[in-house]
Amino acid sequence: MKKKTVALFLTLSLMLSATLTGCGDSGGDESSRESTGESSQASDVGSDEGESSRAGDGEAENDREEITVKMMVTEPVTQEMPEDFPLLDAIKEKFNINLELTIVPGADYGTKKATVLGTADLPDVVCGMTVDEVKQYGPSGMFLNLDEYKDYAPDYFGLVDGEDRAIETNKMRVNGNLYCFEKLEKYRVAIAPLIGIRMDLLEEQNIAVPTTFDEYYDALVKIKEAHPEMYGFSTRNGTNYLIGNFAYSMGTGGFPTFNTTRGMYLEPNTDSYVYGPTDEKFIRVVEFLRKAYADGILHPDYANMDKDTMFEKLSNSELISVYDNNSFISRTYNPALQQINPDAYFDILEPLKDQDGNVRAYRYNMDWTDNVAVISSRTKYPERIVEMMNWLYTEEGSLISNFGVEGVHYDMVDGVPTIKQELIDECAGADDIASAVMGKLGAGLLGMAYYVDETFSAQVSDPIYMEQAEKIASWTEAGELTFLPNWLSFTEEEQEQVTEIEQNLSNIFNQEIDAFITGKKSMDEWAVLVESLKGAGSEELETIFNTAYDRIK
Repeated sequence: MKKKTVALFLTLSLMLSATLTGCGDSGGDESSRESTGESSQASDVGSDEGESSRAGDGEAENDREEITVKMMVTEPVTQEMPEDFPLLDAIKEKFNINLELTIVPGADYGTKKATVLGTADLPDVVCGMTVDEVKQYGPSGMFLNLDEYKDYAPDYFGLVDGEDRAIETNKMRVNGNLYCFEKLEKYRVAIAPLIGIRMDLLEEQNIAVPTTFDEYYDALVKIKEAHPEMYGFSTRNGTNYLIGNFAYSMGTGGFPTFNTTRGMYLEPNTDSYVYGPTDEKFIRVVEFLRKAYADGILHPDYANMDKDTMFEKLSNSELISVYDNNSFISRTYNPALQQINPDAYFDILEPLKDQDGNVRAYRYNMDWTDNVAVISSRTKYPERIVEMMNWLYTEEGSLISNFGVEGVHYDMVDGVPTIKQELIDECAGADDIASAVMGKLGAGLLGMAYYVDETFSAQVSDPIYMEQAEKIASWTEAGELTFLPNWLSFTEEEQEQVTEIEQNLSNIFNQEIDAFITGKKSMDEWAVLVESLKGAGSEELETIFNTAYDRIK
């Protein structure tokens, strides 16, 4: 296992004189969303001995005792984590904290986390946790309860308890307590899972851009008549992922985005949780997929495709459309496709009208719940670490953790932080310039930023990607797209019931669903499946979810 332990003692003045050296290649990054928010500077309030000792007004607090804080972080496959970078030097200068990093390769991080969580031998801070892990281990007393340290984190709590985030934050609480620092959006290039369709084939067949599911299906049929070797669509994560993409937009729900074992979803019309497969409208999703399979529109290998197979089908011109993350569509699928056909391209469709004439679709969660940080309850320095983490959500902390040092790595141009061209040029040979530059700086979403600003990604992204981001932002403003809600928190007793019932439901549903899609079972038998699911506890599951939801509302 690759492991680097770094003790950093450089001051900011030394860092300012440092020069940058070359970049290595870095893979693609599918992250990009938009959000806004401002944070206030913290004020001074005391010290570790019962008094808070927060740095205020940008002044260094080196009169405080120098301490070393151990932090475990992951190094993503797509972005290198350097041993020294601007944020660490700034933390030393501002807080007199030497941040000692244990950097674990992404492929090994799950194993490493399991080891430290299993022994409770935690470093002071563990990054790269998921909210599900926090919910699992939080009640044991392993992590610091941040609610008890609110005075040291006014900027963070000001954001997560704000009007636009409060309910979603409450869903992350365990028995009413918040244990994690979440990566929040300050600005993100907007992305969403949407239908991408071969616009060149629509133009070839003189087909208007579809606005309803019926028009979409008719377009696929007409294109297939002209290109019988092609299929209309497929998926990259199995049947439930395919269903989850279509279901919410067709007026029902279940298995949203990557929650492929979870049939529950929040129905906005009733503001209540519903088990999708037993919803009366769910049958329209099954019938849509069933007809597509029978007509040769749905690829016959849909249930077994993984992301690599999907990429192959899309890039070799075998698929007419795909329901997927638009960053894949514009940054991965199109370049590959255009290597064999320069005139071919996918573009996203505005969310389609369902049978009732309604339009709705999901974006991904507003913030990042799969990459949060926790503080060990055994740390010697809870106040100073909470204070340090809070600083990352201030304007000052956000700038340096996303862009480096002003005048060295970026300049403010008309009020917008803009990475210096010479740094971009040094990374010109990288597969993904944004990830390569951020890797040099230890910055951004995959680095040490916790109030994430993807302005630089916008600076270097392909124009089509940015055009799509603007469309997604406008569809969000119009109410056609909404952020996927966070998953609920439950009491220990509720969680045991939820786990058991979900497993029972998954076993029944997964065993039967493909037979309905492929025509091996008659739709006359659908009602029997619905009753089996109800008998296995779907209604009880809805009650548990809505009870938990009522608590946080």
